[in-house]
Amino acid sequence: MKYKVFCDGASRSNPGEAAIGVSIETDGKEIHTISKTIGIASNNEAEYLALDSALEYCLKNDFMNLEIFLDSKLVVEQVNGNFKVKSNNLKPLRDKILEHIEMLEFVSINHIYRENNKRADELANLALDS
Repeated sequence: MKYKVFCDGASRSNPGEAAIGVSIETDGKEIHTISKTIGIASNNEAEYLALDSALEYCLKNDFMNLEIFLDSKLVVEQVNGNFKVKSNNLKPLRDKILEHIEMLEFVSINHIYRENNKRADELANLALDS
């Protein structure tokens, strides 16, 4: 079975109070969400942590065929190996993501525009506002 995973991270001052939002769907139906604060983080750290949380949930539940969507071009390109990771605080996050990806049968990490990632954004902001 194929799963679509939408991830977003939000930070109120960069770095500042941050949260993540994840929506997982299959056959056009949302089957799981993650909406939680993560403490103080940059926007890029929050984006990585949203992806990490999504991958951990999928691995734990044997969701092995994933199409993942993020509106952070930086994270997408770094994970796909097209951009170097220059920030020392992002390298371990990227490396952990790559370890998770190796355990999956199929995964694609794709950039989407913010307007197409509204549900994950909503979930991140719900956590920040609560």
